[in-house]
Amino acid sequence: MFKLPEGRYCGYLRKSRADIEAESRGEGDTYKRHEKILFDLATRYNINLSKIYREKPISGERITERPEVISLLEDVENERWTGVLVVEVERLARGDTMDQGIVAQAFKFSETLIVTPMRIYNPLNRDDEEYFEFGLFMSRREFKTINRRQQDGRLGGVDEGRYVANIAPYGYTRVKLPGKGFTLEKHPAQAPIVELVFRLYTDPDPTKRMGTALIAAYLNEKQIPSAKGKKWIVATINSMLRNIHYIGYVKWGQRALKKKRDSKSRPRKSLADFFHKKGLHPAIIGEDTFYKAQEILYGSPQRSAPSKKLSNPLAGIIRCGMCGGAMQRKPYRGRNNQTPPSLICSTQYCKNVGSYFDIVEKKIILGLKQWLAEYKSRWLETRPEDLEKDNIKLRVNQDTLRRLGTKLSELTEQKKEVYTLLEKKVYTHEMFFERMNDITREMTEINNVIEKVKEEITLEENQATAVKETIPKIEHVLQSYFLEEDPEVQNAMIRSILSKVIYTKEKGGRWSGLENQFEIEIHPRKY
Repeated sequence: MFKLPEGRYCGYLRKSRADIEAESRGEGDTYKRHEKILFDLATRYNINLSKIYREKPISGERITERPEVISLLEDVENERWTGVLVVEVERLARGDTMDQGIVAQAFKFSETLIVTPMRIYNPLNRDDEEYFEFGLFMSRREFKTINRRQQDGRLGGVDEGRYVANIAPYGYTRVKLPGKGFTLEKHPAQAPIVELVFRLYTDPDPTKRMGTALIAAYLNEKQIPSAKGKKWIVATINSMLRNIHYIGYVKWGQRALKKKRDSKSRPRKSLADFFHKKGLHPAIIGEDTFYKAQEILYGSPQRSAPSKKLSNPLAGIIRCGMCGGAMQRKPYRGRNNQTPPSLICSTQYCKNVGSYFDIVEKKIILGLKQWLAEYKSRWLETRPEDLEKDNIKLRVNQDTLRRLGTKLSELTEQKKEVYTLLEKKVYTHEMFFERMNDITREMTEINNVIEKVKEEITLEENQATAVKETIPKIEHVLQSYFLEEDPEVQNAMIRSILSKVIYTKEKGGRWSGLENQFEIEIHPRKY
């Protein structure tokens, strides 16, 4: 039997679509079954799994949509692992050629082994490399074949008038057909609300019509819950008015996924550009009302798209203290244009009161100056006797690291003894895993202590860095911020020293005299 080199090993688990469907049929938890396979594999090769990366049950096709594989690849590139155990090599990547190349290169450049029940892949071995790349290629081909069959099946369902989505639109419930597939039937409480929305929006008297914002406010005032039990917003009303299901049709491809190199989007198509057909379900509203709504909706003047040039120097930094949403800079658009821009919460119906932007901006800079004074005091006013104490503490921490390292070495030897007892059949598999888990838990605790000690050592070492680099950097930003006129440059400057700012204001108004009565919570970057 091939002997794996000594080192650190981990496992990676990901459920396929077939696994999820099998679980829905009652075939058991895939992760439990696969985890046992990995532990049996570790026992076979006399190694211990230090960590198992478990992808969420619903993970994306691309690497960018799978956080655990991203974390795994980062650790692989940093040479944290000697090898990675997987049930099948195809579990690592099922994306396009670019994703497969990223995975292959990460293992090749770090010289990390891939261990499966069927084969051990050494990325430096040409034969293994070809087998690995071929396995990823066949996995991708299988995925595309399955996906194409699913898409064809759904399109066929729409052609037969069936409802193929998983969640019913507001106003309907999803019901199983006697044969294959699903259809919709009216929801007794929600269908009248759909009729009400269209009636308010398409009132024959234009002076009595309500826009989408007013309709949302009206439904919230009447305490009518949305589909998710939350407040109504303009986007929800707009989607409802465009939904062709309400006149008894089913659709396919209205918001097809459009992929670009670094992004995905689902642009909305007009009725003439996507497939739709009369469905098996009843209509809630008449076609005349629906098309009248489209005429009003698409006939409304559209606001011009905002300029791509950044106008808010605090963009991406300042957040609402009530709802957690982004705070935005809103310029005043009156005729005289004398009122300065305001800072408001971007979340509809949030009760956080806005303030003049420049007042908030000045208060943030003032708060940073106060924080810097305390920061400088901590580093620059250290007395000689305190420095000596810090040096003693540094030496103690370094001695502690050495002792903990020795203890880790002892535990490693204990692990080897456990494997020996298993081979001699002194330990059963249950005893082996129980003892191995105890050792692994103790090693984890020691590693956690080591990390904390390292943090303390880093803190001591950062004193010199703070004096030489950090303090001058922050001082430069504070001195230059208001001298700079380009918001993009200001934003880059403030981002270099701030991670976020929380803004909260419960009372106020333009004429209330409470312009300065707000709270800000400043979170400088860690130095």
